[in-house]
Amino acid sequence: MHKGLLCLAAAALMGTLALTTTASAQDSAMQGFTLNAGIFYPSKKSVRQASEDIWFSVDLGYKFQTSEPTESGYYYDLGASVGYKGAGNTYYIPVHLTFTGYLNEQFFYRAGAGVGFPKSGDAAFSYAIELGYNLSAGTTPIAITLGYAGIQRGDVNGFTVGVQFQF
Repeated sequence: MHKGLLCLAAAALMGTLALTTTASAQDSAMQGFTLNAGIFYPSKKSVRQASEDIWFSVDLGYKFQTSEPTESGYYYDLGASVGYKGAGNTYYIPVHLTFTGYLNEQFFYRAGAGVGFPKSGDAAFSYAIELGYNLSAGTTPIAITLGYAGIQRGDVNGFTVGVQFQF
């Protein structure tokens, strides 16, 4: 029951954040979704032995606020994301608020924090950090990302590699 309430609260938070955008401070063309799909490599050998060496990783993000670019071209996005990292019967679902900083047209970084829901055990603080490189610009940017993600308990922490699509 406790886990179900946390899932409901996390979903309500993401919905609220997506709906409460300030129209005057944003350009609707700058808002949108990102899909990041790739692999997750657990850093603990015991986790890899209990499941598989490489897990599937996917994150769906929504940016709901974008800053104005500075003179140097730096700007940032605020958003929310929900994901899945797992293999076989072992997985966890991270629900995060995200901050993405764009250093220029090619390089960006992202930090996310929120709640992680593992298959077994209670929900715990969850986090993710990523570095990214945009391969193309335009209406459907494609990027490569490298990062580290996990939950506070430390049993499902690991490295991520993904391909990100923006739409």
